[in-house]
Amino acid sequence: MINADIYRRTLLRGALAGIACGAAPAIVKAAEPMRIGLLAPFSGPLARVAETNRNCLKLAVDEINAAGGLLGQPVKIIVEDTQMSAKVALDKARKLLIGDGVSMITGMVLPFEREAALQVAGRVQRLVIFPNFDEGRCHPLLLTTGLSSNQRVDPLVDWAAKEGGKTFFVLVSDIGSNRSVLMPQIQAAVDRSGGKLVGTRYFPFGTRDYGPVLQQIQTLAPDVVWHSIGDDPVSFVKQYNSFGMKPQLITDITHESLAMATEGASSGNVGVSPYFMGVPTPENQRFLDAYTRQFADSTPLRVGGHVVMLPHGESTYTGAKLFAAAVAKTGRADASSIKAAVTGVVINAPRGRVVLGPGGSHLNGVALVARARADGTFQLLDTTPTVPVHCLAG
Repeated sequence: MINADIYRRTLLRGALAGIACGAAPAIVKAAEPMRIGLLAPFSGPLARVAETNRNCLKLAVDEINAAGGLLGQPVKIIVEDTQMSAKVALDKARKLLIGDGVSMITGMVLPFEREAALQVAGRVQRLVIFPNFDEGRCHPLLLTTGLSSNQRVDPLVDWAAKEGGKTFFVLVSDIGSNRSVLMPQIQAAVDRSGGKLVGTRYFPFGTRDYGPVLQQIQTLAPDVVWHSIGDDPVSFVKQYNSFGMKPQLITDITHESLAMATEGASSGNVGVSPYFMGVPTPENQRFLDAYTRQFADSTPLRVGGHVVMLPHGESTYTGAKLFAAAVAKTGRADASSIKAAVTGVVINAPRGRVVLGPGGSHLNGVALVARARADGTFQLLDTTPTVPVHCLAG
């Protein structure tokens, strides 16, 4: 489990004063439902993430409806599959935002899904909540509930430079945002730490053999290896372990489900995330208890007796609760009203207390640095109070 004393001390340093979102339970009157959309890749290798996002949105909506709904209306979820296609994502975003008239859209996993939603949302001025880590995208219609790239990079490189060593090798998936945003931020963070970047490799999606680069790393013998292999981190981590690699492996792609999928090969690896299942908050315990009761059949994977949770799911749940709090505050569901209202809303999410940060498109919160254990749980190593977002407008 994550050390509660360390976590609470950091929350006290980094949290802003505010009141938690809440409402007295009430019976939702018969009324036309307020629709919210879930757009996610249910077809393909990211289906497990999409299903977790859907389940977590349902959990949040059930709680919202039990407390009286929004503006006297019950909330209804409409779900669409992007099929991991940019064209399909755009078509389904049009259906949800224009055809179905949803008041908010969430659930996206991939950047092109987010961009499809934003393109259509501009026509109807609706909020897009992106429940994944990102490159720092800022937009008047966007709220991202995962960590931006610099919110991940700065805490993890700082920890590695203090505890792992000063020389770094970086392996990342070959996508545009990694080349234009993530790598420059890693380079800058390594430079600030007094370290040195000794090598970089980009890998196209579909790469499954990392033997040649692992041999190169063995020759260079860096202190730390950073990986952001997005399409199949399990294969990479297993191969890294099978080569008997000595450098400390760190990553911004980590959670309990991935650690368990590597069958012990992740043990000792260090990652950064806004959420781990061991976060010692009452809200997290209640969240995991409720999720396990409702979705016990979703997967056989268990951590500490709870159904395994992905950080994307907690981010989806937190986004829905922020949306509900802002609607309740302003009495409106258009994006500009929501963004204005949510700036002053603080809620106690499963990860801890969260509030919208500067730029209005990302949450301020604690970045957690933790080490994977052989059983798939994580040991907290460091917590970083609010890291300001390096906002990329567009």
